[in-house]
Amino acid sequence: MRRTAAAVLAFVLAAGISGCGGRSAGREGFAPTENSVYISGDGTVSSAFVESYDKDYYTEESLKSFLEETIADQYQDVSVTLKECSVENGVMKAVFDYGSPADLVDFLADQKSEDLDITGLEIRTVEEGLTDGTVSDGVFVNASDGEPADFQALARQSDGYLVTVEGTAAVQAAGEILYVSDGVEVTDGTARVAGGPAYLIIAK
Repeated sequence: MRRTAAAVLAFVLAAGISGCGGRSAGREGFAPTENSVYISGDGTVSSAFVESYDKDYYTEESLKSFLEETIADQYQDVSVTLKECSVENGVMKAVFDYGSPADLVDFLADQKSEDLDITGLEIRTVEEGLTDGTVSDGVFVNASDGEPADFQALARQSDGYLVTVEGTAAVQAAGEILYVSDGVEVTDGTARVAGGPAYLIIAK
């Protein structure tokens, strides 16, 4: 059975595996403090797994090696790359890049984390959503104040991203999250989705 990244981090903690030192540069614009998903300015996706620890012998190099070996051994059919890993100040963190939203969903298929459990993720342009009727009057609210979104304002974002999320996740983005479907909470630039399908409109 394949281990997910979060399960691997938990395993590392339980086993007391030691490793490397140093700090990874990480993704520009993505500084996760919790399990989350990130949408870059070009529409590509990443995920982060964050675990706390209370020992002082964990290091980055062994965590990096362990995660890369796990990907190579168990995820040959998924386009996923370990972008960053860090071990500092009582927190283990791993950030992964994906070839497509479908690869992210596949990688998380056996994820047991209650706060990052995505069963569907799609990224299109707002123009495509306007064409097929997903982006329509009465569906979206302003992310800033929760007030109903003006349809003409939605249409003016036709070059932005329309993101569809099914499952549970904290979603961050390089662009501003402008509009969300009713029920999605946005705090400090993070959209929190539970259930779905939920919709986000993000400025490019």
